[in-house]
Amino acid sequence: MKLKHLTITLLSVCVAVVAGSKAAEAASLSGLTVIADGLNNPRNFAFDPNGNLYVTESGYGGDGKDGRCIPSPSAGYIPLCAAQNGTLLKIAKDGTKTTVISNLTSLALSPSGEQAAGPADFKFDSQGNAYLLTGLAGDPSNRDTILKGPDLGKLYKVDLATGGLTTIADFADYESKFNPDGTDIISNPYAFAIKDDKAFVVDGGGNTIYSVGLDGSGIQDVAAFPLKVIPRDKLEYPDLGPDVDPSTLPVTQQSVPTGIAIAPDGSLTISEYTYFPYPEKEARVFSVDPDDLSIKTIADGFTQLTGAAYDSEGNLFVLQHINSSEWKEIQQGGIITGDISGSIIKIGKDGSRTTVWSGNGLEAASGLTFGPDGYLYTSNHARLAGTGQILRIDPSARVPEPSTIFGTILVTTFGSVAMAKKRKRQALAKAEIV
Repeated sequence: MKLKHLTITLLSVCVAVVAGSKAAEAASLSGLTVIADGLNNPRNFAFDPNGNLYVTESGYGGDGKDGRCIPSPSAGYIPLCAAQNGTLLKIAKDGTKTTVISNLTSLALSPSGEQAAGPADFKFDSQGNAYLLTGLAGDPSNRDTILKGPDLGKLYKVDLATGGLTTIADFADYESKFNPDGTDIISNPYAFAIKDDKAFVVDGGGNTIYSVGLDGSGIQDVAAFPLKVIPRDKLEYPDLGPDVDPSTLPVTQQSVPTGIAIAPDGSLTISEYTYFPYPEKEARVFSVDPDDLSIKTIADGFTQLTGAAYDSEGNLFVLQHINSSEWKEIQQGGIITGDISGSIIKIGKDGSRTTVWSGNGLEAASGLTFGPDGYLYTSNHARLAGTGQILRIDPSARVPEPSTIFGTILVTTFGSVAMAKKRKRQALAKAEIV
């Protein structure tokens, strides 16, 4: 199973236009600041020692005219089409954007450009070496043939001076040959963390975690995350029409791991998204031993997690992609019909939970980290083409109430402007096909 679609709040565009600049100012003053805008499926990121931010953009895929398409395994078999528009972006402290690497393969739903797989994560090791992870979101046997995207599903060492890539590990090939979790053969490397001389990669398609030697030794170990069995009568399904009986639908029970962070004790902390129909309050947080990849559940009761990060005091912060089952807010293919507000939840060292931000501009986000300034950073609209953002959030700020005028302006601006852009993009895409 793959990480899925996103939504945008349905509110009046005219209010957003009138109040746009004031809302942007209010967002900054209230603890939320837009660092970058207009991105295509932005994903994970990392800061260099100088405070520059390196962001992976998974791109917006292709139009399918060249035949580089496969049916999506997670969006009603809508075509996933490839093109060379994935990038690695550098955002300087003054906001200047520079494309470091371009023309990487992007695989996305056509024609919306949503749910892209491509450049997925970027990190530095302790020596300053750079590494890039790419996703896939499909059957790896199609990667080199139909998709013509041999750079998908891999971990690379990056030469930032030249943009050169050296393959460290090929997860798509490993999934195809060994299928570590024993379920469907799908690979989608989504995020990684570096500890000492190893990279630890979570694959949301393969439902696995890999340890990879950065010395050139490649994949060293792999472990599958435990299934979560929920009785079918406890699962809530969308209305799929009179011809579809939900009781006949397959239930994968797969974990779909997404975020990864190094815990203060040196263990690995992993967040999960869960399987279709994305049951609410069933997503878990795992602790993984980096030595043998043994896995245990340390927290439960979340909804569609897509990121994890620790602050300097050892408190854990997790990111809820959307606060309700995504099918309630988005139709297959990325048509937004509801509210995609997400949340950031603080889990104290004593196990207490506090929601530090919910909605109010935070929508369908993915990836979470603390910057050198002590603020949280995340990719907003992380599965949308053209409206993606990088947000900076003050974890100590008081979240404005959406019912107030102040909160309404905030939500309207971030939701409605994105919706307007999306509708325009979809109209252009349809015209192109016609």
